[in-house]
Amino acid sequence: MKKIFVYGLMLCTAALGFTSCNDDEDQLTDTRVTNYIVLTLNGDQVMYVDANSDFVDPGCTAELAGEDVSSKVIVDNPVNTSEIGPYVITYKAVNADGFAAEAYRYVYVGKPVTGTVSEGSYRQTWNGDGTPKAQVAWSGYDLFMLTDGNGKYWTEDLLGGYYYLRAGYGSNYAMEGFLQVNEDNTVDLAGGGFVPGWGDAYDDFTGGVYDPEANTISYDCVYAGMDFNVVLTLN
Repeated sequence: MKKIFVYGLMLCTAALGFTSCNDDEDQLTDTRVTNYIVLTLNGDQVMYVDANSDFVDPGCTAELAGEDVSSKVIVDNPVNTSEIGPYVITYKAVNADGFAAEAYRYVYVGKPVTGTVSEGSYRQTWNGDGTPKAQVAWSGYDLFMLTDGNGKYWTEDLLGGYYYLRAGYGSNYAMEGFLQVNEDNTVDLAGGGFVPGWGDAYDDFTGGVYDPEANTISYDCVYAGMDFNVVLTLN
């Protein structure tokens, strides 16, 4: 009786072994092939558009195994020429197996301007009693800006490139924002003020002034307990 039990156990083990081998063979012989969609932008990947002008997206073509499948492309186009600033158009298409292809176009609305961080810019921290604790000066960094030609400016960093360029942290630590030059040459913060890398925003914005003779914009931006005095020379 014992021999019969052992023999039966051996047969079961062998059967399991054959089943396992067959499963492996099935996996090795699965030769499904998927073709990926290839997206091609029409026109330039980077475009500059005047504020309040008409913008027509040049579009994007798609090809799958030599066949034109441009009709499958889904476009996310947020461009609004009534608001200066940078925009990203996304083109996306998915093949029959669920694999997605994406392409991007970068559109800048407004006239490009360079804002050079001038001498006199500094970052200041404070003691608990309100007296100055430390001051760090920096200058010479060029910021990319856009203007609508009517006193409104978009800047890639309200902090004057302090973390973004000076410290080398990258654009995720820049504080994008909008500056509005008023008729009396005062300057207000007209939007923005958020730092994606740290997930927080400015605390206060004061002292904004435009100097038409020097062609500069200066202001104080308080962020994380520090006072950033920024002077930008517009070129």
